[in-house]
Amino acid sequence: MRISTPQIYANGTNGLLRNQYDLYRLQNQLSTARKIVTPADDPVAAAQALLTEQKKNVNAQFLDNQANAAAQLKELESLMASVGEALIQSKVRWVEAGDGAYGDEQLKSLAMDIRGKFAELLGIANNADSNGLYRFAGYQGSTQPFAEQGGVVTYQGDSGARQLQVEASRFMDVSFSGRAFFEAVPTGNGVFVANADAGNTGNGVVDNGSVVGSYDGNTYEIQFTSPTTYDVLQNGLPFSTGNAYASGDAITLGGAQIAISGVPAAGDAFTIEPSREESIFATLDKFIRTLETGNASSAEFQNAMYRIGASLDQGLQHVVDQRAVVGARMLELENLTNLGADLDVQYDMQLSSLVDLDYASTISDLAQKELQLQAAQASFVKVTGLSLFNYI
Repeated sequence: MRISTPQIYANGTNGLLRNQYDLYRLQNQLSTARKIVTPADDPVAAAQALLTEQKKNVNAQFLDNQANAAAQLKELESLMASVGEALIQSKVRWVEAGDGAYGDEQLKSLAMDIRGKFAELLGIANNADSNGLYRFAGYQGSTQPFAEQGGVVTYQGDSGARQLQVEASRFMDVSFSGRAFFEAVPTGNGVFVANADAGNTGNGVVDNGSVVGSYDGNTYEIQFTSPTTYDVLQNGLPFSTGNAYASGDAITLGGAQIAISGVPAAGDAFTIEPSREESIFATLDKFIRTLETGNASSAEFQNAMYRIGASLDQGLQHVVDQRAVVGARMLELENLTNLGADLDVQYDMQLSSLVDLDYASTISDLAQKELQLQAAQASFVKVTGLSLFNYI
């Protein structure tokens, strides 16, 4: 078979170009530190790398959201702690006011201090983040949640909470409804509340009571027919009559147990009814008014202080419970962040195995391709130099 001169040149040129292309590809890999410079280098690995890169970017966004959520929850928990501290200080003032040693002027001084606590809590309730969004307004982040007029505080937000997506299927609340935190505080002992009628003329004082077994949820009214006897109404209907009364003895009605001390007058009444919800602001406002107008030695003052003390205790417990909710979210975020960091490392390892260059192997291949190109160039020169004219 005869090979023409054009064929010799064409085959030789193609061989040189192939070697030069292989050498150029290896040089590109070394300069970029990637074994896949273009998808054509390894279409399957390039597709896998693209998918892994997308997963890594999504995970990075979740990590960013988790950090953002953690920061917001930390600030929220700090505000809740401040509310709890203000209530603790208010309870200290309650103890001082109830020991019977303070006169009217001293009680008014305590009232001024509680007014300061009231203003402090209102400021916390209307706290906004760095973006100007109110933390306790629910979804209505741009609406100031609480407005005060004459000691009466009105909630203007809603019952929702702003959320951040912190994982593929997890949306986490990063704000709080002011109604849920500041207003949904149970009165009395949390199950029922015992009250003295505002028109009582005797010196009977009722405690906050306790539950014996389970409270049946009915409303009971104890009506004194004399200082030593009383009748009971259940939901406005006669329940029992001619009951003997002794100061400090336990009275149990429908699972609610109370004790009345002192000497009630005929016509005095005391009620037991299911606990309702009362805002922290309403409790402090009652505390202020009682301190400003009350007589520390009167039964009316003592009854009011019993109810206020119970409400402060319930408020403190409510704050503790809500802080626990935020703490649980923060712990969940910490676990999600640790998992996300581990995933990020795994994605980096997967990408490294797909696209990162093996320098030792590539440098060896580069040296081999250079040698092949040099040999091809040398042989091409010798082959193209063969001619019958050299022998004529």
